[in-house]
Amino acid sequence: MTDKIEHKILARKYRPKSFSELVGQESIVNTINNSIQSNRISQAYLFTGIRGVGKTTTARVLARTLNYTIDNKEYLPSISFEKKGLNCDAILESRHPDVFEMDAASNTGIDNIREIINFAQTRPTMAKYKIFIIDEVHMLSRQAFNGLLKILEEPPEHVIFIFATTEIEKIPVTILSRCQKFNLQRIDSETIAKYIFDVAKKEKVEINEKSIKILCSASEGSMRDALSILDQAISLCDGNISEDKLSEMLNLNDINFILELFEKLIWSKIDDIAKKIDHIYENGFEPISIIKDLSKVTHIASLIKVKIPIQNDDLSVDQIEKIKSIIQDIDVSSLIHMWQILLKGYHEVEDSFDSNISLEMLLIKLCYSNQLPPIDSIISKIEDSLTEEKKTNILVKKTKIEATIPESYEEAKSMIIDNDIRLAIDLEKLELIEYKIGHIDLTSNDLIDNDNIKLMESTLKNITDMEWTINYIGEKAQKDTRITIDNIKKHFPNAEIVNEDDI
Repeated sequence: MTDKIEHKILARKYRPKSFSELVGQESIVNTINNSIQSNRISQAYLFTGIRGVGKTTTARVLARTLNYTIDNKEYLPSISFEKKGLNCDAILESRHPDVFEMDAASNTGIDNIREIINFAQTRPTMAKYKIFIIDEVHMLSRQAFNGLLKILEEPPEHVIFIFATTEIEKIPVTILSRCQKFNLQRIDSETIAKYIFDVAKKEKVEINEKSIKILCSASEGSMRDALSILDQAISLCDGNISEDKLSEMLNLNDINFILELFEKLIWSKIDDIAKKIDHIYENGFEPISIIKDLSKVTHIASLIKVKIPIQNDDLSVDQIEKIKSIIQDIDVSSLIHMWQILLKGYHEVEDSFDSNISLEMLLIKLCYSNQLPPIDSIISKIEDSLTEEKKTNILVKKTKIEATIPESYEEAKSMIIDNDIRLAIDLEKLELIEYKIGHIDLTSNDLIDNDNIKLMESTLKNITDMEWTINYIGEKAQKDTRITIDNIKKHFPNAEIVNEDDI
């Protein structure tokens, strides 16, 4: 019976063991190195960033660095080590008694934090510091954060906290203010490509440049994802990785097919779109991935159109030239409109009862929307169709309307009086509370006729060609509509009353 060699996944096999091995995070390494050399060690560190960029790895390496010793007498923190220290293996393998690791995603409560607080009170048994690494710390409950805050305010000198999170915005500000924060960046494609090539060489695997580009693109800046994809590709391709097999494994769309689809959409070739839809169904392409790839091509096309440098490793020079030829006679507003439809369509397809049908409708919508002329072209044609006389009349009318809108109450008052002198008496009795264009609040100590307030509103509306509201706060004069001798004498002072009893 032959002994089987236990396989160790690449992401674990090539996990950095020191800061000198950490890839793509040079600024963080330099900052931590400077703080260690100047003996400015913080009581709490926070590492944030997307998945797979090395947050937990960096936390373990930092724990190893702070507790590095050769003879258990002198501690020598450094970003690189000549040989293994007494605590190194135990820390890197998560089994050191003084380095406590907790996953906050499954230990969210105050009881878990109480356990940490109690454990922190005693001094370390084997190392210089007791170090608590809490992964996905944003998952802690509010009570747990409150409990953690107390020990962060006054931590024992032998205790250091190291937090890791993908969602820093969910962590209370009171916790953030007590930590040194480090943002681990996405690792650029060039760095990932070089690292993957070196790993493939060590694993005695053949991989070409195009396959590495596909792998880097699929990893989205995550080194762990890149190594996991490489691990899977090695098993699939049996030591010789080709771009075709890698694309098939990742269920990636053929970029040339996406460019052809983009061209048909730009030029609204609905008959050809039907054939492309059939091709999508037959090959089992994911609708969401089609939208993503179309969006990327639209983005690149927009950058080309406005002459912004392109930073994209997914497309070849020939493919870039093809995009340039497709959009040669297309204005940037059409590309922006296409981007907006794709962005909205992404969510529609994602939430649809049938993603394939939704994708089909989205492509038809894109095809017909590109038949519409650009907005700039429509405006230009309208302007060209207008005679000089019409343009002048529009301009005069616009100027007139703008000129007749009163900017103050005094202007409004003057306009009303100029239009109807009968309202001057009531306007003099009124006092301003608040004036806004379209709305006036007034008051008075005298009795004001409500009909005159309505007349002021309608007068302003006629002058300015816009709605006005005049709100009067005060006593309103009541009209006496009864037929009495006094009312008759008031209106007909020269009349002779013959018989008052008949009235």
